[in-house]
Amino acid sequence: MDEPVRILRTALAELTPAPSHDATSPPELTKIYAPEGHEAALDPERVMVIGGRGTGKSFWSASLLNNETRAFVARSYPRLRLDQYNVALGFAGVDTGLDGAPNSEVLDELIDRDGFDPVKVWRAVILRGVSHFVPLNIPEKLGGQNGLVSWVNADAERAQAMLRQADDTILAQGRRLLIVFDALDRLGSNWQDIRERSKALLRTALAMQTYRAIRPKIFLRVDQAEDRGLAAFPDASKLLSKGARVDLTWECRDLYGLLYTLLANDPNAKPLFSRLVQGATGIDLADVAQEGLPTSLKDQEPKQEAVFVILAGHYMGASKTKGRTYSWLYKHLSDGFGRVSPRSFLEALRSAASYRGMPPDSRLVINHKGIQAGIQAASDLRLQQLKEEYGWIEAILEPLADLRVPCPEDDIRSRWQEAGTLTAMRETDQSYLEPIEFSEPGDDRLIALLRALIRIGVAERRSDGRINVPDIYRVAAKLLKKGGVKPNR
Repeated sequence: MDEPVRILRTALAELTPAPSHDATSPPELTKIYAPEGHEAALDPERVMVIGGRGTGKSFWSASLLNNETRAFVARSYPRLRLDQYNVALGFAGVDTGLDGAPNSEVLDELIDRDGFDPVKVWRAVILRGVSHFVPLNIPEKLGGQNGLVSWVNADAERAQAMLRQADDTILAQGRRLLIVFDALDRLGSNWQDIRERSKALLRTALAMQTYRAIRPKIFLRVDQAEDRGLAAFPDASKLLSKGARVDLTWECRDLYGLLYTLLANDPNAKPLFSRLVQGATGIDLADVAQEGLPTSLKDQEPKQEAVFVILAGHYMGASKTKGRTYSWLYKHLSDGFGRVSPRSFLEALRSAASYRGMPPDSRLVINHKGIQAGIQAASDLRLQQLKEEYGWIEAILEPLADLRVPCPEDDIRSRWQEAGTLTAMRETDQSYLEPIEFSEPGDDRLIALLRALIRIGVAERRSDGRINVPDIYRVAAKLLKKGGVKPNR
């Protein structure tokens, strides 16, 4: 194996699919890639950011919270003026310092044990966040008879006046303040608590829309955003409607831009990768660490593909009839809505580079068989993430093993009927929210189940009415497809 090939293959094999797991752990500057389409997600004026697992909610939360990473991101999105912002943490689902954001145990004590209204709790949390940057005469502790929540509860008008005064002070200083809330699925131990506490937070955020300097920023999972119970308060649409919220998505060019940023910042691979890019496109990567990836390599897919062809070859086989490697990878990682998460993308490339069947004399860093193995690994990872998000998904997919797709809808319903799937679902962990479709009157439960799979992108209805399951889920769920990537066994 040539030394350049070995170095680049090692760099791919060491890719980290999840560079930041929670909002309190900022990513390294060399791991940050700022797609053009994510500017709206970081805009302080846009309160709600919605995304599935692995799309970057906690990554961006952590990037905003840390001064160094926020300054780096601010250079990529100058219109947002993020350099004018201080940022405090409102919730992240993890333990923080004594004067930091509460975790779910603290919320349990305040709401369940002490009986405080969740809205008053969030008001207190926001006041505490503000107090890190504006001197406020408030109690230090959240809980207790003399704590901050009790103080807010005793006189709502006083608490509101103090927050308004702080807003004026921050504005007069020429600054702004963002309060970040992430990982709301950890607000409680069951969905009823999570829903009610999330709803209270959204009501609080809505009430603060007239503030000029202080802004809440809420990162929310897709299934929570689509929970009708969450939106059961007046004017919820001002936060949750498609026009108000921002959906975190990654286009094909965004994912390749992320890949090339990681390779360009890898200390061992950078010299070789920079020469490769220069030869393929004429683009200079000398300043990538300070300035980020050049715009032409971020936005122009032909240039991105020219680089990937050198790494992986032109086609997924002997000829173009098998598909181009650049577009094939994205297509086969897509869910029913054409969405791909960076976690799945990086996992597929990491596994492709670790593929043991690579010919020892190959001049390619990865080949089409390695990419197919990467799809298998990414599918395993994505299905595991799906189980964490939807506790009932395993009971639905297991009876479909060895079913060939696309197939008639009746074939799927028959499998579920034979397996007693609805009964199996009722026996799963009830801390998970059941499919939203089950709350809609008039539908047969099996029809509602299929609609749920289509809604979350696990299935799609073809123009001829047949049901398909995209490879990113099909492979790990052991469904079959003619000419498709083989399921893991």
